[in-house]
Amino acid sequence: MSSDWCTIESDPGVFTELLESVGVKGVELEELWTLDDDSLAQLDPVFGLIFLFKWTPGSDTSLAHQTPLTTDEMPPDLFFARQVTTNACATQAILSVIFNSEHKGVQLGSTLSEFKSFTSSFPADLKGEAIGASAELQQAHNSFARKDSFLHEGRQHVATGNEDVFHFVAYLPFGNKVYELDGLQSGPILIGELEDESKMWYSIARAAIQKRMDASPEIKFNLMAVVGDRRTLLEDQLAKDPDSAQLQADLASQHAKREQWKLENQRRRHNYVPLCVELLKALAMKGSLQDLAKQAGERVKAKYQKG
Repeated sequence: MSSDWCTIESDPGVFTELLESVGVKGVELEELWTLDDDSLAQLDPVFGLIFLFKWTPGSDTSLAHQTPLTTDEMPPDLFFARQVTTNACATQAILSVIFNSEHKGVQLGSTLSEFKSFTSSFPADLKGEAIGASAELQQAHNSFARKDSFLHEGRQHVATGNEDVFHFVAYLPFGNKVYELDGLQSGPILIGELEDESKMWYSIARAAIQKRMDASPEIKFNLMAVVGDRRTLLEDQLAKDPDSAQLQADLASQHAKREQWKLENQRRRHNYVPLCVELLKALAMKGSLQDLAKQAGERVKAKYQKG
């Protein structure tokens, strides 16, 4: 069911494996700490940017003087979907980028190619419904859900009213224009045009993101770039310059990064409660549990008194 999508962690390793699990190739995500042109140029090709910010449910996510395009104003081939499924905004924002990428290095794979073709004539709300109803996308998304170890097996954690809620929007080039795609809006928002070929599209996106950051009362943001698979790019460069020690070191670093992502994702899926329970049982049998609990309580108390 479309209502059974769960919250997942905003992490480049999570989103990269999510895309690869549904057949996407040639794409990965990188977390950004700066938006200057030089830093982004080092990541080229940059297919899109994903911006996460704290959101109050029910509030308008658009900024002042921003008007979504109507259906008649939208480019006919621009993929835009309304968000009709709770917790699907992260996956939907990333799909918005890769579905609209005009770069030959982005390989959607059969699952997403068929999905894009099937929904190409759908209005934005039905595109959103189709995303929420896709068993393949939901399964890939929910495979990274934070498990609540004290619930019955198979159930995932769902955010409560006491937890912060975050929303994802996508920024991307399409044709000679730059758009903000926000599934909570009625249509895409045109944020600028590339009148000068020397100007990079993300310079326009940077200004729009900065406006969002300036308008937010809280500093709770995350920014990621959807870029080409660094391993493929480095392998192509090595084929031309096989003796480059720097390229060899960079490629080894990328493979090490992927192995670390794999390990972290395995840990995210693991339930550590049985291990903790057995450790507590062992300590109790040795008669040391009460003393350790008392010592821990004293350390916590001392920490608060000191603070």
